[in-house]
Amino acid sequence: MKRMHWKISLHGGHSSEYCDHAQDPLPALVAAAVDAGISIYGITEHAPRFKTEHMYSEELALGWTPEILLNKFRRYAQELDSLSRIWDSKITLLKAFEAEVIPCDSYADKMLSLKRELGFDYIVGSVHYVNGISIDYTRALFGEAVQRCGSLENLCIAYFQTVRNMAEALRPEVLGHFDLIRKMAGNTSELQSAPVLRAAENALHSIREIGCIIDINTSPLRKGFACPYPAPHFLKMIREKGIPVCFGDDSHSAAEVGAGFETARQYLIDHGIRELTALNKKPGKMEKETVLLQ
Repeated sequence: MKRMHWKISLHGGHSSEYCDHAQDPLPALVAAAVDAGISIYGITEHAPRFKTEHMYSEELALGWTPEILLNKFRRYAQELDSLSRIWDSKITLLKAFEAEVIPCDSYADKMLSLKRELGFDYIVGSVHYVNGISIDYTRALFGEAVQRCGSLENLCIAYFQTVRNMAEALRPEVLGHFDLIRKMAGNTSELQSAPVLRAAENALHSIREIGCIIDINTSPLRKGFACPYPAPHFLKMIREKGIPVCFGDDSHSAAEVGAGFETARQYLIDHGIRELTALNKKPGKMEKETVLLQ
Protein backbone atom coordinates (compact mmCIF):
# COMPACT_ATOMS: atom_id res chain seq x y z
CA MET A 1 0.00 0.00 0.00
CA LYS A 2 1.30 3.45 -0.93
CA ARG A 3 2.86 5.54 1.82
CA MET A 4 2.00 8.76 0.04
CA HIS A 5 1.09 11.69 2.27
CA TRP A 6 -2.65 11.82 2.90
CA LYS A 7 -3.02 15.53 2.09
CA ILE A 8 -4.67 15.11 -1.30
CA SER A 9 -7.47 17.11 -2.89
CA LEU A 10 -9.42 15.88 -5.91
CA HIS A 11 -11.88 18.81 -5.81
CA GLY A 12 -10.00 22.05 -5.36
CA GLY A 13 -9.00 25.26 -6.96
CA HIS A 14 -11.62 27.71 -8.24
CA SER A 15 -9.76 30.89 -9.21
CA SER A 16 -10.64 34.51 -9.90
CA GLU A 17 -9.93 34.52 -13.63
CA TYR A 18 -12.39 31.70 -14.31
CA CYS A 19 -14.88 31.88 -11.43
CA ASP A 20 -16.53 35.23 -10.65
CA HIS A 21 -16.91 34.48 -6.93
CA ALA A 22 -13.32 33.29 -6.37
CA GLN A 23 -10.69 35.60 -4.89
CA ASP A 24 -7.20 34.65 -6.10
CA PRO A 25 -5.59 33.74 -9.44
CA LEU A 26 -4.78 30.15 -10.26
CA PRO A 27 -0.98 30.39 -9.71
CA ALA A 28 -1.64 31.60 -6.15
CA LEU A 29 -3.78 28.54 -5.44
CA VAL A 30 -1.10 26.19 -6.74
CA ALA A 31 1.56 27.91 -4.63
CA ALA A 32 -0.72 27.61 -1.59
CA ALA A 33 -1.17 23.89 -2.25
CA VAL A 34 2.60 23.42 -2.28
CA ASP A 35 2.95 25.43 0.94
CA ALA A 36 0.20 23.30 2.56
CA GLY A 37 2.13 20.11 1.83
CA ILE A 38 -0.50 18.73 -0.55
CA SER A 39 0.98 15.94 -2.65
CA ILE A 40 -1.73 15.67 -5.32
CA TYR A 41 -3.95 18.62 -6.15
CA GLY A 42 -6.82 18.32 -8.60
CA ILE A 43 -7.75 21.72 -10.03
CA THR A 44 -11.47 21.70 -10.81
CA GLU A 45 -12.77 24.93 -12.32
CA HIS A 46 -16.46 24.97 -13.20
CA ALA A 47 -17.52 23.73 -16.60
CA PRO A 48 -19.00 26.33 -18.95
CA ARG A 49 -22.75 26.82 -19.11
CA PHE A 50 -24.36 27.16 -22.49
CA LYS A 51 -27.44 29.30 -21.92
CA THR A 52 -27.79 32.82 -20.53
CA GLU A 53 -30.56 31.74 -18.15
CA HIS A 54 -28.09 29.42 -16.42
CA MET A 55 -25.63 32.21 -15.66
CA TYR A 56 -25.40 33.96 -12.30
CA SER A 57 -26.39 37.58 -11.83
CA GLU A 58 -22.81 38.57 -10.93
CA GLU A 59 -21.55 37.07 -14.19
CA LEU A 60 -24.13 38.96 -16.19
CA ALA A 61 -23.19 42.16 -14.37
CA LEU A 62 -19.60 41.62 -15.51
CA GLY A 63 -20.81 41.32 -19.09
CA TRP A 64 -20.01 37.64 -19.34
CA THR A 65 -21.87 35.47 -21.84
CA PRO A 66 -21.93 31.71 -22.51
CA GLU A 67 -19.36 32.32 -25.25
CA ILE A 68 -17.08 34.13 -22.81
CA LEU A 69 -17.44 31.26 -20.31
CA LEU A 70 -16.40 28.76 -22.97
CA ASN A 71 -13.40 30.87 -24.02
CA LYS A 72 -12.33 31.25 -20.39
CA PHE A 73 -12.63 27.49 -19.93
CA ARG A 74 -10.32 26.88 -22.88
CA ARG A 75 -7.79 29.36 -21.46
CA TYR A 76 -8.05 27.59 -18.12
CA ALA A 77 -7.08 24.29 -19.74
CA GLN A 78 -4.07 25.94 -21.36
CA GLU A 79 -2.94 27.72 -18.19
CA LEU A 80 -3.18 24.55 -16.14
CA ASP A 81 -1.00 22.70 -18.65
CA SER A 82 1.62 25.43 -18.21
CA LEU A 83 1.40 25.40 -14.41
CA SER A 84 1.75 21.62 -14.35
CA ARG A 85 5.07 21.91 -16.17
CA ILE A 86 6.30 24.75 -13.94
CA TRP A 87 5.44 23.00 -10.67
CA ASP A 88 6.18 19.43 -11.74
CA SER A 89 9.03 18.94 -9.25
CA LYS A 90 6.97 20.25 -6.31
CA ILE A 91 3.47 18.84 -6.68
CA THR A 92 1.34 16.60 -8.88
CA LEU A 93 -1.33 18.79 -10.45
CA LEU A 94 -4.32 17.02 -11.97
CA LYS A 95 -6.31 18.68 -14.72
CA ALA A 96 -10.02 18.42 -14.07
CA PHE A 97 -13.28 20.34 -14.04
CA GLU A 98 -16.54 20.37 -12.11
CA ALA A 99 -19.71 19.72 -14.07
CA GLU A 100 -22.70 21.82 -12.99
CA VAL A 101 -25.51 19.54 -14.24
CA ILE A 102 -28.10 21.89 -15.62
CA PRO A 103 -30.90 21.23 -18.09
CA CYS A 104 -29.52 21.55 -21.57
CA ASP A 105 -29.50 19.29 -24.59
CA SER A 106 -26.88 16.54 -24.58
CA TYR A 107 -25.21 17.90 -21.42
CA ALA A 108 -23.23 14.75 -20.66
CA ASP A 109 -22.06 14.50 -24.27
CA LYS A 110 -20.87 18.11 -24.17
CA MET A 111 -18.95 17.54 -20.95
CA LEU A 112 -17.29 14.38 -22.22
CA SER A 113 -16.45 16.10 -25.50
CA LEU A 114 -14.71 18.95 -23.65
CA LYS A 115 -12.83 16.41 -21.55
CA ARG A 116 -11.49 14.68 -24.66
CA GLU A 117 -10.82 17.82 -26.68
CA LEU A 118 -8.88 19.66 -23.99
CA GLY A 119 -7.12 16.67 -22.45
CA PHE A 120 -8.65 16.69 -18.97
CA ASP A 121 -7.69 13.96 -16.55
CA TYR A 122 -11.12 13.56 -14.95
CA ILE A 123 -14.48 15.15 -14.14
CA VAL A 124 -16.01 16.01 -10.79
CA GLY A 125 -19.73 15.38 -11.17
CA SER A 126 -21.81 17.71 -9.01
CA VAL A 127 -25.43 18.76 -8.75
CA HIS A 128 -26.12 22.46 -8.22
CA TYR A 129 -29.53 22.61 -9.92
CA VAL A 130 -32.77 20.72 -9.38
CA ASN A 131 -35.54 21.22 -11.93
CA GLY A 132 -33.52 24.04 -13.43
CA ILE A 133 -33.21 26.03 -10.18
CA SER A 134 -29.97 26.52 -8.25
CA ILE A 135 -30.16 24.93 -4.81
CA ASP A 136 -26.97 26.41 -3.29
CA TYR A 137 -26.73 29.99 -4.58
CA THR A 138 -29.29 32.10 -2.69
CA ARG A 139 -32.00 31.39 -0.14
CA ALA A 140 -34.55 32.95 -2.46
CA LEU A 141 -33.74 30.47 -5.22
CA PHE A 142 -33.68 27.61 -2.72
CA GLY A 143 -37.16 28.64 -1.56
CA GLU A 144 -38.30 28.66 -5.17
CA ALA A 145 -36.91 25.14 -5.62
CA VAL A 146 -38.79 23.96 -2.51
CA GLN A 147 -41.99 25.55 -3.78
CA ARG A 148 -41.66 23.96 -7.20
CA CYS A 149 -41.17 20.51 -5.61
CA GLY A 150 -44.04 21.00 -3.16
CA SER A 151 -42.05 20.48 0.04
CA LEU A 152 -38.52 20.39 1.40
CA GLU A 153 -38.67 16.60 1.60
CA ASN A 154 -39.68 16.37 -2.05
CA LEU A 155 -36.80 18.68 -3.00
CA CYS A 156 -34.34 16.49 -1.10
CA ILE A 157 -35.68 13.40 -2.88
CA ALA A 158 -35.44 15.15 -6.25
CA TYR A 159 -31.90 16.27 -5.44
CA PHE A 160 -30.65 12.73 -4.80
CA GLN A 161 -32.52 11.45 -7.84
CA THR A 162 -30.70 14.10 -9.87
CA VAL A 163 -27.38 13.00 -8.35
CA ARG A 164 -28.11 9.45 -9.47
CA ASN A 165 -29.14 10.54 -12.97
CA MET A 166 -26.04 12.69 -13.30
CA ALA A 167 -23.73 9.88 -12.20
CA GLU A 168 -25.29 7.40 -14.62
CA ALA A 169 -25.17 9.82 -17.58
CA LEU A 170 -21.78 11.43 -16.97
CA ARG A 171 -19.96 8.60 -15.17
CA PRO A 172 -17.57 11.01 -13.43
CA GLU A 173 -14.45 9.80 -11.73
CA VAL A 174 -15.24 11.92 -8.64
CA LEU A 175 -18.65 12.67 -7.11
CA GLY A 176 -18.69 16.16 -5.62
CA HIS A 177 -20.25 17.20 -2.27
CA PHE A 178 -22.78 14.37 -2.11
CA ASP A 179 -25.23 16.15 0.21
CA LEU A 180 -24.82 19.73 -0.99
CA ILE A 181 -28.56 20.12 -0.45
CA ARG A 182 -27.60 20.45 3.24
CA LYS A 183 -26.04 23.87 2.58
CA MET A 184 -29.44 25.59 2.48
CA ALA A 185 -31.60 22.89 4.11
CA GLY A 186 -29.40 22.64 7.21
CA ASN A 187 -29.52 19.62 9.50
CA THR A 188 -33.22 19.22 9.01
CA SER A 189 -35.18 16.07 9.80
CA GLU A 190 -36.33 15.89 6.17
CA LEU A 191 -32.77 14.92 5.18
CA GLN A 192 -33.14 11.74 7.22
CA SER A 193 -36.69 10.77 6.32
CA ALA A 194 -37.18 7.27 4.91
CA PRO A 195 -37.98 8.46 1.34
CA VAL A 196 -34.93 10.75 1.25
CA LEU A 197 -32.65 8.01 2.59
CA ARG A 198 -33.98 5.61 -0.07
CA ALA A 199 -33.24 8.17 -2.80
CA ALA A 200 -29.75 8.72 -1.39
CA GLU A 201 -29.13 4.97 -1.18
CA ASN A 202 -30.24 4.51 -4.78
CA ALA A 203 -27.80 7.22 -5.81
CA LEU A 204 -25.01 5.56 -3.85
CA HIS A 205 -25.78 2.22 -5.50
CA SER A 206 -25.18 3.79 -8.92
CA ILE A 207 -22.09 5.64 -7.67
CA ARG A 208 -20.61 2.36 -6.43
CA GLU A 209 -21.39 0.54 -9.67
CA ILE A 210 -19.80 3.31 -11.74
CA GLY A 211 -16.69 3.37 -9.56
CA CYS A 212 -16.81 7.02 -8.47
CA ILE A 213 -14.66 8.37 -5.66
CA ILE A 214 -16.79 10.45 -3.27
CA ASP A 215 -15.48 13.87 -2.34
CA ILE A 216 -15.09 14.49 1.41
CA ASN A 217 -15.67 18.19 0.89
CA THR A 218 -14.31 20.48 3.62
CA SER A 219 -16.07 23.68 2.48
CA PRO A 220 -18.87 23.36 5.11
CA LEU A 221 -16.24 23.66 7.84
CA ARG A 222 -15.55 27.20 6.57
CA LYS A 223 -19.25 28.03 6.77
CA GLY A 224 -19.86 27.06 10.38
CA PHE A 225 -21.04 23.48 9.84
CA ALA A 226 -19.86 20.83 12.27
CA CYS A 227 -18.68 18.36 9.62
CA PRO A 228 -17.74 18.14 5.94
CA TYR A 229 -19.99 16.84 3.18
CA PRO A 230 -21.28 14.16 3.47
CA ALA A 231 -22.98 14.12 6.89
CA PRO A 232 -22.41 11.18 9.28
CA HIS A 233 -25.53 9.19 8.34
CA PHE A 234 -24.57 9.38 4.66
CA LEU A 235 -20.92 8.65 5.45
CA LYS A 236 -22.03 5.48 7.24
CA MET A 237 -23.89 4.36 4.11
CA ILE A 238 -20.83 5.12 1.98
CA ARG A 239 -18.55 3.11 4.27
CA GLU A 240 -20.93 0.15 4.40
CA LYS A 241 -21.12 0.10 0.60
CA GLY A 242 -17.33 0.20 0.29
CA ILE A 243 -17.34 3.35 -1.84
CA PRO A 244 -13.90 5.03 -1.93
CA VAL A 245 -13.44 8.59 -0.68
CA CYS A 246 -10.89 11.40 -0.99
CA PHE A 247 -10.64 14.98 0.25
CA GLY A 248 -11.70 18.06 -1.65
CA ASP A 249 -11.16 21.57 -0.27
CA ASP A 250 -13.37 23.18 -2.95
CA SER A 251 -11.23 26.28 -2.43
CA HIS A 252 -12.11 29.70 -3.83
CA SER A 253 -9.05 31.49 -2.45
CA ALA A 254 -5.45 30.70 -1.57
CA ALA A 255 -6.31 30.83 2.14
CA GLU A 256 -8.86 28.03 1.68
CA VAL A 257 -6.50 25.58 -0.02
CA GLY A 258 -6.26 22.51 2.20
CA ALA A 259 -8.30 24.18 4.93
CA GLY A 260 -10.07 21.73 7.21
CA PHE A 261 -8.10 18.67 6.13
CA GLU A 262 -6.91 17.80 9.65
CA THR A 263 -10.50 17.99 10.92
CA ALA A 264 -11.77 15.96 7.97
CA ARG A 265 -9.08 13.32 8.51
CA GLN A 266 -10.18 12.85 12.11
CA TYR A 267 -13.82 12.84 10.99
CA LEU A 268 -13.14 9.88 8.70
CA ILE A 269 -11.13 7.99 11.30
CA ASP A 270 -13.85 8.54 13.91
CA HIS A 271 -16.35 7.00 11.49
CA GLY A 272 -14.27 3.92 10.69
CA ILE A 273 -12.60 5.07 7.46
CA ARG A 274 -8.81 4.84 7.52
CA GLU A 275 -7.80 5.27 3.89
CA LEU A 276 -8.32 7.52 0.91
CA THR A 277 -8.45 6.67 -2.76
CA ALA A 278 -6.48 9.13 -4.86
CA LEU A 279 -6.15 9.57 -8.58
CA ASN A 280 -2.62 9.81 -9.92
CA LYS A 281 -0.99 10.24 -13.29
CA LYS A 282 0.62 7.24 -14.90
CA PRO A 283 2.02 7.04 -18.44
CA GLY A 284 -0.96 7.45 -20.73
CA LYS A 285 -3.65 7.05 -18.07
CA MET A 286 -5.00 7.87 -14.64
CA GLU A 287 -4.88 5.27 -11.88
CA LYS A 288 -6.44 4.94 -8.44
CA GLU A 289 -4.07 4.67 -5.49
CA THR A 290 -4.89 3.81 -1.87
CA VAL A 291 -3.42 6.16 0.72
CA LEU A 292 -3.48 5.49 4.47
CA LEU A 293 -4.80 8.12 6.87
CA GLN A 294 -2.81 6.70 9.81
